[in-house]
Amino acid sequence: MILGWHNMTDAVAHYFEDHVTPDRDNSLLLLDGILLIPLIFAVFFYPVEILVSLAVVAAVVVGFITLSRMVHRHRTHVGH
Repeated sequence: MILGWHNMTDAVAHYFEDHVTPDRDNSLLLLDGILLIPLIFAVFFYPVEILVSLAVVAAVVVGFITLSRMVHRHRTHVGH
């Protein structure tokens, strides 16, 4: 079953309604903080590996953006 964009946004909105209430509005922020602590420790104990990982992720993102722009430019010029 393929879900449409509307169904996915409704599911995310329903998730946030269940987990964010006026009396617990910082619960998601606290959860993000709990998940961020191991990443901060990883930076302290494995700085070279983290820098290499960030460089690889940045290179993949830049490569994907460049490739998608080249494909888009090629498709627009072929049609003319």
